[in-house]
Amino acid sequence: MKNKIRILLYFSHLLLIFFHASWATFDSYMSFHYNKSIDIPIISFLKQNQHTDLYYIITGINTGYGFYGIHTSTEKYFRAYYLNSTNKVLKTDRYFNLSTYNGISRLEGFASSFANYVNDTGKLIKSDTTSFEDNNPQTIQLRKEYNFRKDYVEKVLKWYGKNEAKNIPRCDSYKIELLTIVPQDIWQKKEKIKTQLYVVQKGLFPVQ
Repeated sequence: MKNKIRILLYFSHLLLIFFHASWATFDSYMSFHYNKSIDIPIISFLKQNQHTDLYYIITGINTGYGFYGIHTSTEKYFRAYYLNSTNKVLKTDRYFNLSTYNGISRLEGFASSFANYVNDTGKLIKSDTTSFEDNNPQTIQLRKEYNFRKDYVEKVLKWYGKNEAKNIPRCDSYKIELLTIVPQDIWQKKEKIKTQLYVVQKGLFPVQ
């Protein structure tokens, strides 16, 4: 009996993985090419959302998205621009003086995690649809949460490159961008396509 239950659970889990992969690809295809989002109640409940997020994260189902998602970035990274008083670029930097493979890998891993954090913060802000005067405790808590996250995002960008900017002569300000590389559309085979970059978040700061 225990073995049957175990097999049933394994089978259900594998079906969920297959469903998640298939539906995410189909949904992305419809959204990208036809600007449509298909909403079927039972399917919408099973796909990754607030009800299933915990299970998807714990089991690792959500980590496979980048392998089949349409226009889903496979690489994210920070880039710094050090500017003079006329906004002329004095230096650009992607690795922030890191030279080891381990250090660069950790930096890129944080960039990917940080991009998800920025995206989740944007979703929280969009979920606040009430008026500015709304004093509902839940609304107040929501605004505290996303304001805290916005402040954290700004501070992360500010601290990247801050020390390096002080060491560059005539550097008056620096700009930090969080970039994502947009993969080629898998349904359109083209040759010699220039790599497309998308700015997820950016910040411009004076040298202090």
